[in-house]
Parts: sequence; structure tokens; C-alpha cells
Amino acid sequence: MAGRKPANRRKKTSKSRQTGLGKVMKSPAAAVASLAVAGASLAVAVTGPAPDLFKSETKPASLTMEPINKRGVTEYVLPLDARFEEMPAGVNGYCSEPVIEWLRKTGKEVPPYQRVSLRNTAQDGAMLAVSNVRAADLRKYDPQPVIRFVCPDGGNADTAVLHLKLDQDPQAQQVDNDSHGTKPFAFNLAPGEQGNIELHLLGDLGHSYSGRIVADVATGAQVETVSLPLNGNRDGFDRVSAGKFARLAVSPSMRPGSFSCSTSPPGTVIDESSSNSGLSECSPGDIRALVAEIAKTP
Repeated sequence: MAGRKPANRRKKTSKSRQTGLGKVMKSPAAAVASLAVAGASLAVAVTGPAPDLFKSETKPASLTMEPINKRGVTEYVLPLDARFEEMPAGVNGYCSEPVIEWLRKTGKEVPPYQRVSLRNTAQDGAMLAVSNVRAADLRKYDPQPVIRFVCPDGGNADTAVLHLKLDQDPQAQQVDNDSHGTKPFAFNLAPGEQGNIELHLLGDLGHSYSGRIVADVATGAQVETVSLPLNGNRDGFDRVSAGKFARLAVSPSMRPGSFSCSTSPPGTVIDESSSNSGLSECSPGDIRALVAEIAKTP
């Protein structure tokens, strides 16, 4: 008997085992306050101190491409019987908006080059390399009896100029502004960085060309091939050649009602990288006479 614990000691031990949760539940106000504090702490943990968790890493899909051709800087091919008398006047030797609208209704646009803006949209990570710009699905077909109409350019210094000889070059070459030679092209874009290219599609005027232009996009070991947007889409290009009629190129003049005509003599080897000579002012009648003269040559 002497070693037995009193009954009241046992009851006290049972009471002391009551949990902290039980105590809180007796006070609803305290429970609400505790949950509010816990929720606020969780919100801070998610939104506050770790923004790096939400940054996008560089991958090939980070590349966005946007055509940035100037609407008034281009070339058209027109039928040999185009009525130049009906063309609206240009502005200071350049193609005005009314001129462009007339050209669109009368002929077909064949831009001598394509300007494309490239951007790495990633917010973090490695460089994005763009290289190996080349022709794909290339098709050659006969030249067409057409007149070249040139809408001149005022220049664009902040652009990498590329030349691609469609049936010769395995990949486009970048023009070196200092040496005027060419070198292999590659763009390395840091996250958020943008760069522009101006792609000239070259080929002999004895053939027309159609196809697509593609490039390799790489970051680390990941490489993807993408189609460049030409004329605002990825359907490809159609370079109509004027054949022997490429000896004549017509462009706007400084004077309303007249044009500038440049010609090359018979037998001159002409491609898109060469320029016509003998620039002179000409009338619609002069253009028809030049077309008739060229038509008689082999």
C-alpha cells in the first residue's frame, strides 16, 4: 500500500496531456489569427525572395523572327506591255505609296533582299547561335518576259548583310563592310538581345528560282532548323528572272511623268549582284522602244 500513488495524482497527469490544438480550438479568434499569419508567410515565400525561379532559360524556341522589309524598298516585275503612263508619280526618286499600290496591281513583287529581325526572348541562360543560313527545296525554272522596276533604298547601316548564291553557296556569306569581301555568318544573341539581317538572294538571270530559306538555331547541344519568314510568311520565295530583259531596269525619276532607265549592252553577263549602267531619264514611249529593241536580240 505504501508504494501506490494517490488517485488525485493520476487525474492530474491525464489533464496535463491536453494538446495545444485543443487549447487553440477553445479560442476561435486565436485560430483565425494563426491561420492568417501562416498564409501571409506562405505568400511571401512564393512571390517575394525567389524571382529567378520564374526566368525563362535559353532554348532554340527562344528565337523569334519578324520580317522588317521596308514597303517602299523592293522590286517588281511588270508585263512588257505595262502602261507606265498610268503610274502615279514617285517622291524624290523613291516609290511613294500610290506607286506601290499601282505596282502591286500591275505586276509581281520580287524583293532583291529580305530584312529579318532576330531576337532571343529568353530572360536567362546561354547565348543563342543562329548560323548556316541556306536555301532548301530549291527549284530552277525558265526566265519570264518581264520588265524590272526598282524601288531604291536609302540604306540601313545597323544590319548584317548576307549574300546567298542560290545554286552555288552551301550557306550565306556575310559582307565585310571594311574589306568588302565575305566571311562566314553567325549571330550570337544573349538573352533579350536583338539583331537584324539583310539577305540578298543571288543567281544568274538565265533562271528563275523558288524555295525556302532556313537557318540552324543552337544553344548548348540543342540544335533546331527553322524557316525564315520571307515577305511576312514561311512559305518561301519565288525569284522571277527577267532573262534578257534584265538588261533594262526602270525606277522612279525626280520629275513627274518621267522615269529613270538603266541599260546594259547585249551579251553582258548580268546577275542580281551586278548593276545596270547608262542611267538616263526616259518616257513611257522610250521604255516601249527599249523593250522592242531587246526583244529582237537572241
